[in-house]
Amino acid sequence: MTFNILADGSTWRYRRSGIIRKILEINPDIMGLQEAMPMQRNNLEEGLSADYELIEFSIPVNYGNVMFIKRNEFTVLDSGFVEAAECGNMRYITWLLLREESSGGEFYIYNNHYCVSPMVSKETHSIELVGLIEQHQDQAGMNERATIVVGDFNSTRNNRIMEYLIDQVPIGGASNPLNLVDTWEVIYPTTPKPATTERGVAIDWILTMSGMTIVDASIGDSDGYSDHYPVTADVTLS
Repeated sequence: MTFNILADGSTWRYRRSGIIRKILEINPDIMGLQEAMPMQRNNLEEGLSADYELIEFSIPVNYGNVMFIKRNEFTVLDSGFVEAAECGNMRYITWLLLREESSGGEFYIYNNHYCVSPMVSKETHSIELVGLIEQHQDQAGMNERATIVVGDFNSTRNNRIMEYLIDQVPIGGASNPLNLVDTWEVIYPTTPKPATTERGVAIDWILTMSGMTIVDASIGDSDGYSDHYPVTADVTLS
């Protein structure tokens, strides 16, 4: 699941229980959050501690794309972050290499929060993301690992950012050799993706690469507790 929970500290006390309840209702195995401020992370960790482990990253910003994983279902083999783009403040890509305990399969997950603008920052972020995934796949050698990419991309499907990531349309002379697919498009190839925000646009995404079987995809309702909706995908290791 990917979920931008809204970095508005002034309203958090009214939204906190609703966000926790929504997460428990959806019951994802893994979730990448965006705009989770320190106080929000602390509250979420406390409210979800029976079921989830919070994975934080030593990033020098107030919110840094934290992730939660189901307890006893995954082992963290490696983790890290890279600088992705600058737009008033630095945006980062956080990542985990996980082993699923039930299958023994290993996979990467990357969590992103793109700049709203300028476009050049979004392009830089995308190129950094593709480069990071390529680097990890090169390290794996012949044992190519499955990959999940989640986040708030601040980009609709017809934006050249998503065309670069999904359709491999070059940007700025940079090519994308990765075969990334949108989980929604795989499940609903003839149905436009519904809005993922209260603004009526679809800008939150879950992409996968080889090694994953996509079973389902859905967009929930935040019930007013965030301006973004939780986006989920049911995938299995092939």
